[in-house]
Amino acid sequence: MAKHNCAICGAEIGLMSEQKLVDGNFICRKVCSKKTFKIFDKVEATLCDVTAHIEQVEKGTRIWNELLLPLKKAKDKTQKLKCLGTGGPLLYVSPSTGLVALVETNYKFFLFGKTQRACVYRLADLVKYDYEEEKVKGSDGKTETKEYCAMMFKDTAGMYGFRLGVGNSKSYESMAKYFDTLFGIQKTLGNTFKNAKRQMDAIKSFATAAKAAAKGTLDEEQAAATIGALDASVYGDRTEWIKKADEALAAFR
Repeated sequence: MAKHNCAICGAEIGLMSEQKLVDGNFICRKVCSKKTFKIFDKVEATLCDVTAHIEQVEKGTRIWNELLLPLKKAKDKTQKLKCLGTGGPLLYVSPSTGLVALVETNYKFFLFGKTQRACVYRLADLVKYDYEEEKVKGSDGKTETKEYCAMMFKDTAGMYGFRLGVGNSKSYESMAKYFDTLFGIQKTLGNTFKNAKRQMDAIKSFATAAKAAAKGTLDEEQAAATIGALDASVYGDRTEWIKKADEALAAFR
Protein backbone atom coordinates (compact mmCIF):
# COMPACT_ATOMS: atom_id res chain seq x y z
CA MET A 1 0.00 0.00 0.00
CA ALA A 2 1.19 3.49 -0.84
CA LYS A 3 2.21 5.67 2.05
CA HIS A 4 1.30 9.32 2.39
CA ASN A 5 2.61 12.32 4.25
CA CYS A 6 0.62 14.25 6.82
CA ALA A 7 -0.52 17.49 5.21
CA ILE A 8 0.07 19.33 8.50
CA CYS A 9 3.29 18.01 10.09
CA GLY A 10 4.77 16.21 7.07
CA ALA A 11 5.25 12.85 8.85
CA GLU A 12 5.10 9.73 6.73
CA ILE A 13 1.94 7.77 7.50
CA GLY A 14 0.54 4.38 6.54
CA LEU A 15 -2.94 2.92 6.23
CA MET A 16 -3.42 2.35 9.96
CA SER A 17 -2.01 5.70 11.02
CA GLU A 18 -3.67 8.02 8.49
CA GLN A 19 -6.90 9.99 8.45
CA LYS A 20 -8.20 10.81 5.00
CA LEU A 21 -10.02 14.12 4.57
CA VAL A 22 -12.84 14.87 2.14
CA ASP A 23 -10.55 16.90 -0.15
CA GLY A 24 -8.13 13.99 -0.58
CA ASN A 25 -5.50 15.17 1.90
CA PHE A 26 -4.24 12.97 4.73
CA ILE A 27 -3.31 13.82 8.31
CA CYS A 28 -1.64 11.63 10.92
CA ARG A 29 -3.77 10.07 13.66
CA LYS A 30 -0.94 9.97 16.19
CA VAL A 31 -0.33 13.73 16.48
CA CYS A 32 -2.36 16.08 14.29
CA SER A 33 -5.69 14.27 14.44
CA LYS A 34 -5.50 14.32 18.25
CA LYS A 35 -5.28 18.11 18.19
CA THR A 36 -8.94 18.24 17.19
CA PHE A 37 -12.01 17.68 19.36
CA LYS A 38 -13.30 14.11 19.41
CA ILE A 39 -16.68 15.30 18.12
CA PHE A 40 -15.11 17.20 15.20
CA ASP A 41 -16.06 15.39 11.98
CA LYS A 42 -12.76 14.87 10.17
CA VAL A 43 -14.26 12.57 7.53
CA GLU A 44 -16.32 15.44 6.09
CA ALA A 45 -13.65 18.10 6.74
CA THR A 46 -11.13 19.65 4.36
CA LEU A 47 -7.55 20.43 5.29
CA CYS A 48 -8.58 24.08 5.67
CA ASP A 49 -11.36 23.04 8.07
CA VAL A 50 -8.95 20.99 10.18
CA THR A 51 -6.25 23.64 10.44
CA ALA A 52 -8.87 26.29 11.30
CA HIS A 53 -10.27 24.03 14.02
CA ILE A 54 -6.82 23.31 15.47
CA GLU A 55 -6.17 27.07 15.68
CA GLN A 56 -9.62 27.47 17.24
CA VAL A 57 -8.79 24.89 19.93
CA GLU A 58 -5.37 26.39 20.68
CA LYS A 59 -6.79 29.90 21.10
CA GLY A 60 -9.93 28.70 22.86
CA THR A 61 -7.95 26.68 25.40
CA ARG A 62 -5.86 29.72 26.23
CA ILE A 63 -8.98 31.86 26.72
CA TRP A 64 -10.56 29.13 28.85
CA ASN A 65 -7.53 28.74 31.12
CA GLU A 66 -6.72 32.43 31.51
CA LEU A 67 -10.14 34.09 31.50
CA LEU A 68 -13.08 31.73 31.93
CA LEU A 69 -11.88 28.89 34.16
CA PRO A 70 -11.13 31.25 37.08
CA LEU A 71 -14.76 32.42 36.90
CA LYS A 72 -16.02 28.92 37.82
CA LYS A 73 -15.17 29.66 41.45
CA ALA A 74 -15.99 33.37 41.42
CA LYS A 75 -17.63 34.57 44.63
CA ASP A 76 -19.60 37.18 42.70
CA LYS A 77 -22.65 35.36 41.30
CA THR A 78 -22.81 37.72 38.33
CA GLN A 79 -19.37 36.48 37.25
CA LYS A 80 -20.01 32.74 37.59
CA LEU A 81 -20.37 30.37 34.66
CA LYS A 82 -23.51 28.46 33.69
CA CYS A 83 -22.77 24.80 32.86
CA LEU A 84 -25.01 23.07 30.32
CA GLY A 85 -25.15 19.59 28.81
CA THR A 86 -24.52 16.02 29.93
CA GLY A 87 -21.69 13.61 29.28
CA GLY A 88 -19.07 15.46 27.32
CA PRO A 89 -18.05 17.90 26.14
CA LEU A 90 -19.88 20.41 28.33
CA LEU A 91 -20.91 23.97 27.50
CA TYR A 92 -20.07 26.86 29.81
CA VAL A 93 -21.85 30.20 29.34
CA SER A 94 -20.29 33.37 30.71
CA PRO A 95 -22.88 36.18 30.70
CA SER A 96 -20.39 38.59 32.27
CA THR A 97 -18.00 38.27 29.29
CA GLY A 98 -20.48 37.44 26.53
CA LEU A 99 -18.56 34.24 25.74
CA VAL A 100 -19.41 30.55 25.48
CA ALA A 101 -16.89 27.72 25.91
CA LEU A 102 -17.31 24.15 24.73
CA VAL A 103 -14.94 22.21 26.99
CA GLU A 104 -13.58 18.72 26.33
CA THR A 105 -12.04 16.93 29.31
CA ASN A 106 -9.57 14.09 28.78
CA TYR A 107 -8.03 11.74 31.32
CA LYS A 108 -4.71 9.92 30.91
CA PHE A 109 -5.71 7.08 33.26
CA PHE A 110 -9.34 6.67 34.38
CA LEU A 111 -9.97 9.86 36.42
CA PHE A 112 -6.32 10.85 36.80
CA GLY A 113 -4.22 13.29 34.77
CA LYS A 114 -7.09 15.51 33.66
CA THR A 115 -6.54 17.94 30.80
CA GLN A 116 -9.05 20.30 29.25
CA ARG A 117 -9.32 21.91 25.84
CA ALA A 118 -11.87 24.44 24.70
CA CYS A 119 -13.50 26.08 21.72
CA VAL A 120 -14.66 29.57 22.64
CA TYR A 121 -17.47 31.38 20.85
CA ARG A 122 -19.19 34.73 21.11
CA LEU A 123 -22.61 34.32 22.70
CA ALA A 124 -23.92 36.85 20.18
CA ASP A 125 -23.04 34.48 17.31
CA LEU A 126 -25.30 31.66 18.52
CA VAL A 127 -28.02 31.36 15.86
CA LYS A 128 -29.31 27.82 16.44
CA TYR A 129 -30.14 25.75 19.50
CA ASP A 130 -32.65 23.16 18.30
CA TYR A 131 -33.79 19.88 19.81
CA GLU A 132 -32.69 16.69 18.07
CA GLU A 133 -32.92 13.02 18.93
CA GLU A 134 -31.25 9.93 17.50
CA LYS A 135 -32.10 6.24 17.78
CA VAL A 136 -29.02 4.12 18.50
CA LYS A 137 -28.47 0.47 19.36
CA GLY A 138 -26.70 -0.31 22.60
CA SER A 139 -24.23 -3.12 23.23
CA ASP A 140 -27.15 -5.30 24.33
CA GLY A 141 -28.86 -4.81 20.98
CA LYS A 142 -31.65 -2.69 22.41
CA THR A 143 -32.55 0.62 20.79
CA GLU A 144 -32.31 3.77 22.89
CA THR A 145 -32.94 7.42 22.17
CA LYS A 146 -30.12 9.93 22.46
CA GLU A 147 -31.23 13.54 22.93
CA TYR A 148 -29.27 16.62 21.91
CA CYS A 149 -29.29 20.37 21.54
CA ALA A 150 -27.97 21.10 18.04
CA MET A 151 -26.04 24.37 18.19
CA MET A 152 -24.58 26.58 15.48
CA PHE A 153 -22.56 29.78 15.56
CA LYS A 154 -22.32 32.20 12.65
CA ASP A 155 -19.11 33.85 11.38
CA THR A 156 -17.01 31.14 13.02
CA ALA A 157 -13.92 29.47 11.58
CA GLY A 158 -13.28 25.87 12.57
CA MET A 159 -16.02 23.91 14.32
CA TYR A 160 -19.04 26.19 14.04
CA GLY A 161 -21.70 23.58 14.79
CA PHE A 162 -22.04 20.66 17.22
CA ARG A 163 -24.56 18.65 19.21
CA LEU A 164 -24.63 18.99 22.98
CA GLY A 165 -25.95 16.05 24.94
CA VAL A 166 -29.04 16.73 27.08
CA GLY A 167 -30.62 14.47 29.66
CA ASN A 168 -34.12 14.68 28.23
CA SER A 169 -36.52 16.99 26.41
CA LYS A 170 -37.28 18.90 29.63
CA SER A 171 -33.58 19.64 30.08
CA TYR A 172 -33.48 20.93 26.51
CA GLU A 173 -36.54 23.13 27.08
CA SER A 174 -34.88 24.63 30.15
CA MET A 175 -31.70 25.25 28.13
CA ALA A 176 -33.61 26.86 25.24
CA LYS A 177 -35.52 29.08 27.66
CA TYR A 178 -32.22 30.17 29.22
CA PHE A 179 -30.85 31.33 25.85
CA ASP A 180 -34.17 32.90 24.85
CA THR A 181 -34.10 34.90 28.07
CA LEU A 182 -30.51 36.05 27.50
CA PHE A 183 -31.43 37.27 24.01
CA GLY A 184 -34.74 38.81 25.07
CA ILE A 185 -36.78 36.64 22.72
CA GLN A 186 -38.65 34.53 25.25
CA LYS A 187 -42.33 34.18 24.52
CA THR A 188 -43.79 35.78 27.62
CA LEU A 189 -46.54 38.36 27.92
CA GLY A 190 -44.07 41.00 29.06
CA ASN A 191 -42.06 40.66 25.87
CA THR A 192 -44.92 40.45 23.37
CA PHE A 193 -44.84 44.18 22.64
CA LYS A 194 -41.02 44.25 22.53
CA ASN A 195 -40.91 41.45 19.96
CA ALA A 196 -43.71 43.03 17.93
CA LYS A 197 -41.77 46.32 17.82
CA ARG A 198 -38.65 44.50 16.58
CA GLN A 199 -40.65 42.89 13.80
CA MET A 200 -42.18 46.23 12.79
CA ASP A 201 -38.72 47.85 12.76
CA ALA A 202 -37.49 45.04 10.52
CA ILE A 203 -40.43 45.43 8.14
CA LYS A 204 -39.96 49.20 7.91
CA SER A 205 -36.22 48.85 7.37
CA PHE A 206 -36.72 46.21 4.67
CA ALA A 207 -39.35 48.33 2.89
CA THR A 208 -37.04 51.36 2.89
CA ALA A 209 -34.16 49.28 1.57
CA ALA A 210 -36.34 47.77 -1.15
CA LYS A 211 -37.33 51.23 -2.39
CA ALA A 212 -33.70 52.37 -2.37
CA ALA A 213 -32.62 49.24 -4.23
CA ALA A 214 -35.28 49.85 -6.88
CA LYS A 215 -33.99 53.40 -7.35
CA GLY A 216 -30.38 52.23 -7.35
CA THR A 217 -29.54 54.31 -4.28
CA LEU A 218 -29.03 51.53 -1.69
CA ASP A 219 -25.66 52.01 0.06
CA GLU A 220 -23.67 49.71 2.36
CA GLU A 221 -24.73 51.48 5.54
CA GLN A 222 -28.41 51.17 4.66
CA ALA A 223 -27.98 47.50 3.73
CA ALA A 224 -26.23 46.80 7.03
CA ALA A 225 -29.03 48.52 8.95
CA THR A 226 -31.59 46.37 7.16
CA ILE A 227 -29.75 43.15 7.97
CA GLY A 228 -29.38 44.27 11.57
CA ALA A 229 -33.10 44.97 11.89
CA LEU A 230 -33.99 41.59 10.41
CA ASP A 231 -31.54 39.80 12.72
CA ALA A 232 -32.95 41.59 15.77
CA SER A 233 -36.50 40.60 14.86
CA VAL A 234 -35.52 36.91 14.70
CA TYR A 235 -32.62 36.53 17.13
CA GLY A 236 -33.18 39.41 19.55
CA ASP A 237 -31.05 42.49 20.08
CA ARG A 238 -27.50 41.26 20.72
CA THR A 239 -25.70 44.59 20.87
CA GLU A 240 -24.88 44.15 24.56
CA TRP A 241 -23.45 40.65 24.02
CA ILE A 242 -21.31 41.78 21.09
CA LYS A 243 -19.83 44.60 23.16
CA LYS A 244 -19.05 42.34 26.12
CA ALA A 245 -17.42 39.67 23.96
CA ASP A 246 -15.30 42.15 22.00
CA GLU A 247 -14.03 43.68 25.24
CA ALA A 248 -13.23 40.25 26.71
CA LEU A 249 -11.44 39.06 23.57
CA ALA A 250 -9.40 42.23 23.03
CA ALA A 251 -6.53 40.85 25.12
CA PHE A 252 -6.36 37.66 23.04
CA ARG A 253 -6.12 39.17 19.57
